[in-house]
Amino acid sequence: MGFSTTDWVALFIFGASALVGTFGKRLVRIIGLAVMPFAFAGLVLSLNHYGSAPGQGPITNNAPGINTNNTNNQSGGTNTLNIIGPQRLLFDATIGDQLASKLPTGKSIEIMAVGSRTDWNIADQYAQYLKAKGFDVSFSRSSETVPPPDHKITIRDVPTTPPIVVIIAPSAL
Repeated sequence: MGFSTTDWVALFIFGASALVGTFGKRLVRIIGLAVMPFAFAGLVLSLNHYGSAPGQGPITNNAPGINTNNTNNQSGGTNTLNIIGPQRLLFDATIGDQLASKLPTGKSIEIMAVGSRTDWNIADQYAQYLKAKGFDVSFSRSSETVPPPDHKITIRDVPTTPPIVVIIAPSAL
């Protein structure tokens, strides 16, 4: 996994303040040295998100399991597949079968992959699996959504819009 934009900005500010603090004129050196601890703290906090997710305990069962929750509201139905197991959802034919069983065969389906390129590749495997099962699937990618997804797989079937949207966010918490 590469560095995010925030990581690069924090690293640049830290490096620039170190250079200015070393080679600048007196006032510039004072400002550079004053900024350096804050830049270092920002760099540490920025890089800290690569550790384990907060609130996540150790994973005791790495075999994927599925819990299904149905929530219907006035605008249509939302069906989520709660994946229990590894932190990042990987492609699994069992989960693909479960997903296929929740989708109607006559409607078009849009897979929206959310996350990094690795997440997009995982979502693309599910899209290819659904295509092989005979579904009419289109595919789109997004690095993030607002609000961020809280489930790894969410099915949105809104009656007023033709495609059923399946949001696949393998790294969702």
